[in-house]
Amino acid sequence: MLNFYPGPSKLFPGIELCIQDAIASGILSMNHRSAEFMQLYALVQERFETHYNLPKDYKVHFISSATECWTILAQSFAHRSFLHIYNGSFGKKWMEVSRQSGIEHISRVFDIHNTYTAETENAAADIICTTLVETSNGTFLSSDALTSIRKKFSGSLVAVDATSALAGLSVNWEDADIWFASVQKCFGLPSGLGVLILSPQAIKQIETNSSDIHFNSLKRIVENGATFQTTHTPNILGIYLLAERLKEIKPIDFLILKERMSYLYTHFSNHPSLQPLLIESSVQSPTVLTLKCDEEYTGQLKKSLKAQQIIIGSGYGVWKENTIRIANFPAHTNADFEKLLAVI
Repeated sequence: MLNFYPGPSKLFPGIELCIQDAIASGILSMNHRSAEFMQLYALVQERFETHYNLPKDYKVHFISSATECWTILAQSFAHRSFLHIYNGSFGKKWMEVSRQSGIEHISRVFDIHNTYTAETENAAADIICTTLVETSNGTFLSSDALTSIRKKFSGSLVAVDATSALAGLSVNWEDADIWFASVQKCFGLPSGLGVLILSPQAIKQIETNSSDIHFNSLKRIVENGATFQTTHTPNILGIYLLAERLKEIKPIDFLILKERMSYLYTHFSNHPSLQPLLIESSVQSPTVLTLKCDEEYTGQLKKSLKAQQIIIGSGYGVWKENTIRIANFPAHTNADFEKLLAVI
């Protein structure tokens, strides 16, 4: 099965051998307080620094998913104010978690066809929440947009949901204090693991000004992470595979994704039944393509693709009935897309 669903998506090549190596190593039988696990945890930190240019004072932690992190942030900063900046369903869902948790919050919704700029923003909050790639519509925040948020809210903590971005895009880590992502998208890994990366400023705020009344609070996550441990028994296989995957991250891969997405936009701009949802190139994510189509055609297309053992994503949120979504992740090859386009 060739999977273009935007998460869980295609697994990275060679994962079968990595799983066999994990079993043979014995790490899967080790408890999360053992020296062997702490060495594995430290290896992930080191490989983020070596292969993904993570500053050494930014620290890696493990959660179950990006969705869980929304709740962790709301519970840990229960007495702080939140500003949610979003243009799609996942950003809205994050905001709703804050609202349902009783957090003081403000929403700033911007149009999917426009680049967000923070210069004219008149709201203020302790925690600024935004989404780097909005998987529901295929938009993303450019480095300039994220830098403008960092500059505008220099006294706040900036939190970024980087699912559908990390391992697929270059990021300027200093533009945010809290980065998190699930691994079943650009990392090309099985679902069930999330990565949470914290700046020194975030760690200081967590240690001195966060709540610790919940089991998986940020304070407990940071305390355990300081000695390369976790609050609970984590997904050790997922962490092992993440360590292996990090070795393969190369900046040239990000350029390949960008070039391939540019080709796809050109291709579908001339398609008789499918058209890009997004026209403005500055908001088009290199990792998720969203195409407009009518409901009848969508059904026929999915049936044809299924016959060829190919999976694509349905629309999501307000675009559910009239769009499809196609992942353009590092695990996908040009040959994969040739097979897809031969059917479409």
